[in-house]
Amino acid sequence: MKTRVSQAGNARQRMILAAQDLFHRQGIHATSVDQILKSSGTGKSQFAHYFKNKDGLVHDVLQNLHLWLRGPEAPVNYHIKTWDDLESWLRFFVKAQDYYGCDRACPVSTIGNDLTEEQVLLRQDVRIIFEWVRAQLTRFFAERKALGELKDSVDPEALADFCIVTVQGGLLLGKITRNSTNFENAVTHALAYLEQLRKAAR
Repeated sequence: MKTRVSQAGNARQRMILAAQDLFHRQGIHATSVDQILKSSGTGKSQFAHYFKNKDGLVHDVLQNLHLWLRGPEAPVNYHIKTWDDLESWLRFFVKAQDYYGCDRACPVSTIGNDLTEEQVLLRQDVRIIFEWVRAQLTRFFAERKALGELKDSVDPEALADFCIVTVQGGLLLGKITRNSTNFENAVTHALAYLEQLRKAAR
């Protein structure tokens, strides 16, 4: 789960991976370009060549995160097809937070929280990622509803929002308290609620 910055590979990718890890751990504002260069074993001229400025690097980090989440190397499956897939997706984030010692929340939301109103394009990058995640969950719930596995009154988009907010809120609270118990409890109750919606449709 942790990002390891290898000295192999091109300088651009090393800087992106180093920044991704540092932004996830301490946010954008607390991460200096010098820290990124030190972690990636690169220089200021390379940084200027590939990214021009810090916003350019943040954009590429978000692009890299989005591609990573969509691809086969993502640590959790976002292409949810079964109820077991959904449970694994929800429980993954509790395990991930425990893995990090509860000192990190979601990398995308951590970056998004540091952005200003003026950073319109970067805010758009964040929004696109969350819209994609929402679309995966919405599709799954719509498919289950069409198969008669959910109540007719269920709104797939609203249920997707419920799952995303459960995860995002749990990650944030876990980071604040340095304890994942509340998060785990929330996921357990979310799964119980989803099971009730399934039973009501049977």
